[in-house]
Amino acid sequence: MDTEKVGKQIALLRKNKKLTQSELGERIGVSFQAVSKWERGETLPDVTLLPDLAKILETTIDFILLGGENITE
Repeated sequence: MDTEKVGKQIALLRKNKKLTQSELGERIGVSFQAVSKWERGETLPDVTLLPDLAKILETTIDFILLGGENITE
């Protein structure tokens, strides 16, 4: 899993929803600094946050973790 791709995908989805890092962080219970670290590819969101993150960003967990790439069989 490419943390930079995941981070770019989170940033893109967040911006498409017109949310700030602070707003996204508040909605899932983390700091804006945590969101910033995800978006820079320094860390990944905790697995327990992924369902809420996907719901807020109106996407799937797979789409986030694959950095927007399609799943191949």
